[in-house]
Amino acid sequence: MSFNVRKIQESDIEGFRAALSSVVSERKYLLTLELPSIEDTAKFIRTNIENNYVEYVAEIKGNIVGWADVIPKQKQALRHIGELGIGVVAEHRGMGIGKELLKKVLAGAWGSGLKRVELEVFASNTNAVALYKKFGFEHEGTKRNARYVDGRYEDVHFMAQCRL
Repeated sequence: MSFNVRKIQESDIEGFRAALSSVVSERKYLLTLELPSIEDTAKFIRTNIENNYVEYVAEIKGNIVGWADVIPKQKQALRHIGELGIGVVAEHRGMGIGKELLKKVLAGAWGSGLKRVELEVFASNTNAVALYKKFGFEHEGTKRNARYVDGRYEDVHFMAQCRL
């Protein structure tokens, strides 16, 4: 099945939220365990568009099935750093969507002048860790037992890449 990756638009708010809801409900891949309100979701997307932050969505037949964004840190001394967020709806994984989203969002991040892109990923998410390594991210450390969900502790890896 073919997919399209493009910059997010304001008209994608509901579709983005639906895709986010799907991944949040799995309780495995995101730190977020509760779906943000439609108002908070709209504010997030509008802020990203207004500030020209890098955010892409993947769509299949008009439905949003994934997203990736790199949001710059807000503190003045950290504005050269962007934080990566990415997700793909379960039934569309393994199709190359995450790879294409990551390719586009990293090109946009470097093109916007960012010098460092960083992320946090659960140690158990070996597919994501492997993808990040393929794209040049390096493991910088591990927070042991940093996440506690559904009676389980999990390690969180910090990964980053720099273009200084």
